Amino acid sequence: MVIVDDSPFVCSLLKSHLQAAADLRVVGTAHDGHAAIEMVKRLRPSVVTLDLEMPGISGLETLEKIMHECPTPVVVVSGVSRRAAPATLRAIELGAVDFILKYTPGTDTNPRILRDEITAKVRAASRIKMIRSLRAPPMRHPNSPSTYPAPVVSVTQRRVVHGGGARQPSPPGDVIVIGASTGGPVALRELLATLPADFPAAVLIIQHMPAAFTGVLAAQLNRQTALRVKEAEAGERLQPGVVLVAPGGYNLRMRRDERIELSESLNRSEHSPSIDVTMDSIAEVYGNRVVGVVLTGMGCDGAAGLTSIKRRGGRTYAQDLASCVVDGMPQRAIERGVVDYVAPPATLGKLLQEIGTANFLI
Repeated sequence: MVIVDDSPFVCSLLKSHLQAAADLRVVGTAHDGHAAIEMVKRLRPSVVTLDLEMPGISGLETLEKIMHECPTPVVVVSGVSRRAAPATLRAIELGAVDFILKYTPGTDTNPRILRDEITAKVRAASRIKMIRSLRAPPMRHPNSPSTYPAPVVSVTQRRVVHGGGARQPSPPGDVIVIGASTGGPVALRELLATLPADFPAAVLIIQHMPAAFTGVLAAQLNRQTALRVKEAEAGERLQPGVVLVAPGGYNLRMRRDERIELSESLNRSEHSPSIDVTMDSIAEVYGNRVVGVVLTGMGCDGAAGLTSIKRRGGRTYAQDLASCVVDGMPQRAIERGVVDYVAPPATLGKLLQEIGTANFLI
């Protein structure tokens, strides 16, 4: 792998973290964008870590050139501030597979947890052999054949759906809970872009992201889709046609009076927000009126949540593995046998539109 950062100290720190893992090897470091591009073209590393804040050619410009000239899995190294969030999310749109946060002295970030996260994300990125285009897919005529890749899994006694495939009617649903992690921002945009402004269900998004980033993600999705998207607040109710994004650093639960409750996770090694926590809570309150969706991501968060929704009679969807940046989360859910439909994000959005609307109660 190649490390790109204008700080020799940061390069040395990242190198020590990564080379402590027996299966990772740093083959080069670069301190500016031009050197990084040439190094990637010459060494053809399996993954690149890229700082976005560099003099001269910026990190975003460097990323664009790498994606254009020598597509390589890139993990962005981002600041922790809200100001850094837009650039980081833009990097995801340009093709970066994930991001890691810089260690900032004086914060409550545990260095060991941060080191483990860096290693895990770089390891996952290094296993990606081909980077698909993460930009919005071109508009197609409704009658044209699908250009989406076919699912690479089959779900026994379940419906596997891809573009142009047969669709089955679904029961009415009041609440749609969508969980995502690595690659999630782009997959969420592709899914939500298919939903109309008068979509009759409430939507909750649980995206693995730090506190400073989820509000920025909500603002971006609000500009990119027809729906109203905002960060969720404690005490508010779900509304049809409104998409709420769980704030980073908090677990979102639904109270019996159908108001949102936010609580900080006591275990910093777990995802917060947690997809499983929210899905289980929503299923307990709304029963078979819930639809659960698990999109691209590393790990297994969401599999237990979909199990809770399925157990209470709700409908469950998962992103097909071929269109995932990292397929761990959908794969774990599919292996449990609790997924009804498997499809790319845009097709999942179209399926959600076909859920019956006669009995929406919110």
